[in-house]
Amino acid sequence: MVVAQSPPPPTITSVRPTAYREPTPPSAPDDQVPVWAFVWTLFGFKMAIVGIILYTHPGHATNLLVLATTWFWVIIPMIALTGPVVFRWRLMKIRKRRAALRRSEWVMDADRISPGSD
Repeated sequence: MVVAQSPPPPTITSVRPTAYREPTPPSAPDDQVPVWAFVWTLFGFKMAIVGIILYTHPGHATNLLVLATTWFWVIIPMIALTGPVVFRWRLMKIRKRRAALRRSEWVMDADRISPGSD
């Protein structure tokens, strides 16, 4: 009686090291400049074309068609710009308040200083 034997398990004769990859750095703000330049150029041309259409074909139907097809070209940038505008406005307000607090810390009223109170 012949018993079939299973082949021996494969042996690893050499271990090949895996290649080390440097982690990719996060995208720098410089990488986003061309994208935003393209988006704002596209927006500018779109608004110029809308202006030309409204100038050359005045009328209620044209206004409705332009409004229906380009509302998001105005609303979305307004929403996108609201955040930075509100942030700058609040920053200016806080800086003004901080300057007033600094000024009030060092400026003394004349009636609080009496002669000979040293």
